[in-house]
Amino acid sequence: MTDAESPTPGRGRWRRRLGYAAAAVVLAFLAWALVDGWSQVRRYQWDVDVPLLAASVAVLLVFFATSGLGYVGVVEALAPSPRPSRRAMLRVWATSLLGRYVPGSVLMVVGRLEMGRDHGVARRVSAAALVYEQSLGLGVAAIGSVGFLAAYGAVGSRWAVLAVLAVPVLLVALHPRVFGPLSARALAAVRRPPLERLIRRRDVLALVAWYALTALLLAVGVWLAMRALAGPSVGSAAFVGGAFLFAFTLSMVLIIFPSGLGVRDGAFALALAQHVPQGVAVALSVSCRLLLTVVELVFVGLVVMGTRRR
Repeated sequence: MTDAESPTPGRGRWRRRLGYAAAAVVLAFLAWALVDGWSQVRRYQWDVDVPLLAASVAVLLVFFATSGLGYVGVVEALAPSPRPSRRAMLRVWATSLLGRYVPGSVLMVVGRLEMGRDHGVARRVSAAALVYEQSLGLGVAAIGSVGFLAAYGAVGSRWAVLAVLAVPVLLVALHPRVFGPLSARALAAVRRPPLERLIRRRDVLALVAWYALTALLLAVGVWLAMRALAGPSVGSAAFVGGAFLFAFTLSMVLIIFPSGLGVRDGAFALALAQHVPQGVAVALSVSCRLLLTVVELVFVGLVVMGTRRR
């Protein structure tokens, strides 16, 4: 049995179909809200601030770069010597992003494990690094969401708020005394040896601080974009950025949706609708996803071109 065992084909197909069906339903309601509020969108005083939008793109590019470097740092802390080059692992991380939009992110996971193996990183190490990365990013975003909910009140249903509030416990699981036994049991279940190295407690704390920086960059980048499109009425940086972190956390909790498709957009639009008309809020939320997708693809392209073997 290999380090990274793929899910059974039948189960994978059904999960993919269910994910797309659920996403289609959510997107249908979003489309209906946008059409229903189109008159509000047309009446809204749109005045795109191009310099501010360019600043948003720059901040988001830095966000993707810091996220990728965070993953590289995790791999370096876990992988025994000799370790692959940082350039190679950054390329692996960036390229694997293209698989995130498949329900459950199966292609992203498998791609990262296999590409990492090509550079000498065992699949079990890449899998552990991915767990650290996702837990750090999601846990820090959830902490930001808790701050947002405390400052501005609940957004959406009670179960959604409770789900987000429970996420920060993931950070506790990264302590070596917790992660070590858990990872050993998981690897033993697939007949693989335990990890040779674990990330020390102080290094976990350093990674939490690093991923807090990435969350801040993401929040600021999104706020700059919304401010550039809708003006000051969209809300403060704390409100817009916090709302996006909340929507992001909720979409990650509901992993059945491909890359949070529909859930993140709907939750973000619901929050923005507190300051702008509903139709405008939906248009802004969809624009935010489009912008993030474009910036992500640009970043992947830059990394691939910049890390080509000479």
